[in-house]
Amino acid sequence: MPFNKHILVVINPEKDEQVALNKAIRLSERLGSIITALVRKKHATDQLMQTLAKKLSVAALKDISVVVEISNETSLLRAILRCQHDKEFSLIIKEPHAPSLTDHVFLSDDWKLLRGSRCPVFMVRSENHWEDGSPLLLCVNADPADGEHQALNTRVLKVGRFLTEVGNGECNLVTAYPSLMQSAKGKYQVPSLLERQYRTACQKMLTNNDITDTQIHVDQGPAELLIPQVAERIKAKLVVLGTVARSGLQSILLGNTAEQVLSRLQTDILILPPE
Repeated sequence: MPFNKHILVVINPEKDEQVALNKAIRLSERLGSIITALVRKKHATDQLMQTLAKKLSVAALKDISVVVEISNETSLLRAILRCQHDKEFSLIIKEPHAPSLTDHVFLSDDWKLLRGSRCPVFMVRSENHWEDGSPLLLCVNADPADGEHQALNTRVLKVGRFLTEVGNGECNLVTAYPSLMQSAKGKYQVPSLLERQYRTACQKMLTNNDITDTQIHVDQGPAELLIPQVAERIKAKLVVLGTVARSGLQSILLGNTAEQVLSRLQTDILILPPE
């Protein structure tokens, strides 16, 4: 079962209200997970530690184990990856970093984390509760180019089904088919036929899932633009998608869908690496 072992929470030293830790505690209430709260030494002020102590006392009343890890690393990314190297985590929860001008020149730490993490990363933005029966949006590629992307589809559906059961939510599926400008086949493709083809592929993926046709959202891509649009339209509080990190020059210029979507979504997002 995903996320039921050990969760790493990255503490935000700039905020009194720790959204990531709050969500980890709520998740642990349902799954019985152990939580490690990561703080860099330079941020371990008396005020922050007092705030965490209050959170830990609340968790203790719920029989949830929370351990605070103080890292000597000066880089947040290195602190996270070092902690992950030393211990086995089933999930990392953190708030996304605030966008900056340097993001257009250098890879952000969040992007680097998505490429370097061996376990799922849960980026949380607000105190919205996805566990209250709200819509979840699962993102798949209905025309996977290789076995790795097919495996990601399977993992997204598996985790999505699990989270839907945990949160008693409504599961939705989204996939994007290429526009004529995106497609290498260009004029030889008919949008209406492509939509039908992609919808049929989604229905085949969902043989064992109770998802109606109205909960399958198929439209022209690019996916990084379509996913936020669908998420906003259905008022999804959680988006789940997989990522296969690019490498080399292509990664610098394009990134991947998960990274592009991260900056456009206004809701929580769970990013799954290949198993």
